[in-house]
Amino acid sequence: MTVTNNFILENVSGLKNIIIHIIIWSIFAMFCMEFTNLVAAEEIAVVVNINNPVKSLTSREVSDIFLARRKVFPSSDEAVFVVEQPQNSKLREEFFRLLNRMKLKQVNAYWARLQFSGDVQPPKALSNSQAVIKVIRNNRYAIGYIDAESVDDSVHVILNLKD
Repeated sequence: MTVTNNFILENVSGLKNIIIHIIIWSIFAMFCMEFTNLVAAEEIAVVVNINNPVKSLTSREVSDIFLARRKVFPSSDEAVFVVEQPQNSKLREEFFRLLNRMKLKQVNAYWARLQFSGDVQPPKALSNSQAVIKVIRNNRYAIGYIDAESVDDSVHVILNLKD
């Protein structure tokens, strides 16, 4: 009987250790997910060339431009040249979430429908915020969005997005 009781006690003790490890790792995982959400919630700046006559836009106007519902800037006849972040980037995901509460899956489905209909092509996706700045610096009617920390003197912020 003693051997059986020792066996049971050892297994219960081992089971307690496993449960404690699971709890610790679960707490760690929740912390990591929360930290990721904090990082993703940084401010995003919608930017244009410093020589663009547009000084500000509403969220609705920016949404219409980035979803190809508007092809020119307000009070202008000049065509807008829209540049994007990489298709599955966290910055793009956060931009559309803050701008119009769309998930990337919804945005990608929206563009797939438009492409299939032949109406319009999605904006040109660039590699990062520095590439977006470079294109906007060289195109008076370009518009894009970047991490607000990347803003420099070569672009003008027309809208800030943040939680």
